[in-house]
Order: sequence, then structure tokens, then C-alpha cells
Amino acid sequence: MARFPEAEPEIAALAALVVEGLGKAETDFPAPPVPAPDLQAKLEAYAAARAATVLAETAFREQHAIKDETLDDLVDGMKADLRYAEITVRDRPEKLSQLGWAGRRGGSKLVSPGEVRNISIAAEGDTWAVLRWKQPVDGGKPAFYKIQRQSDGAPWEDAGTSTNTEQLMSNQPRGVEIHFRVSAVNKAGEGAPSATVTMVL
Repeated sequence: MARFPEAEPEIAALAALVVEGLGKAETDFPAPPVPAPDLQAKLEAYAAARAATVLAETAFREQHAIKDETLDDLVDGMKADLRYAEITVRDRPEKLSQLGWAGRRGGSKLVSPGEVRNISIAAEGDTWAVLRWKQPVDGGKPAFYKIQRQSDGAPWEDAGTSTNTEQLMSNQPRGVEIHFRVSAVNKAGEGAPSATVTMVL
């Protein structure tokens, strides 16, 4: 007995076959509970909703990237001004309080990294994909990155680690919607997970 598919692409493909079959074999299947035109309308409604979801996810990633770029620009500007201020009043470090800042200290406690930024799928093939991201702009320096994967509504699972900001994810299942996210980790702990990226190979 055939098994009903679980992956969205396979469900949509089967729906198209059912619609076509009901249309061609009306004498064999004269009174289906959901007539072919109604099933076709349901398929088209799903396709439109799926397309809207893809557009929304793309827009979200693009806006997230714009936010990260503007934050990077802001951080660069602030650091430049604060370095200038530290040099200018190096003999009077208490003056830095006017800027909400303080003089450099000899050592500081290690803190966990911030959120990984700009995660994206840089390339993909039949059963593989290359993930790419940017390191956090705040928190402690990452020692490595933890990559997690989720599919079919299952809990997030660890899928690998990387000391770089790019990782090849091989032997991935085909025809399944897969979500990935990345967290930065150091001795102080783990930072907040990045935004997610989604793919279907």
C-alpha cells in the first residue's frame, strides 16, 4: 500500500497527480468527495501561500541583513569616537564618563558571545549545502560555532561545529524542508541562536 508523503514538495506533487487523474478518469471515479476542480483550487491556494511565505522569509533575511549592516556601521563609528576620546583625555580618564564610557581596565571577565549575524546558504547541491554567517558584534570572542538543524517539526538537534564562519553540511535529506541556525560558543557560555535559514534539496 502506498504511503502518504510527509514532505511539502511531495504532497504538492501528489496533489497535482490526483487532480490530473480525476480529470482523465471520470468514468472510473465519478463522484469523489472533493471534485478535481475543488482539489485544484486547494492546490493553487497552497501554492500561493507557499510563494508568499518564501517571499516573506526572503524579505525578513534581507531586512535582517540591512539591520546588521547599519549596526556594524554604528559600532564602527562609536568605536572610532571612543578610541579618540581615550587618547585625548588619557591623563584624565574620568572625563570619559561624559560619554558614558570609562578608561580601559587591565583585565575583564570573559563573557559569552552575542548573536551570530547574517546566516545564509552560500551554495547547495543534491545532498549538501554551505552555510555562511558573520560573527557577533557584542559579547565575548567566539571559540567555535555550534550548528543546529530542524525538520518536520522535530526539536532542534546539533548538526556540527565550526571554528570558521562557513561550514559544509553534507549528507542532508532530499525533499524535506530543513531549518538551520548557528550559535557562537566560548568558555563563558553560548550566545543566542542566529536567525534561521530554510532549504529543500
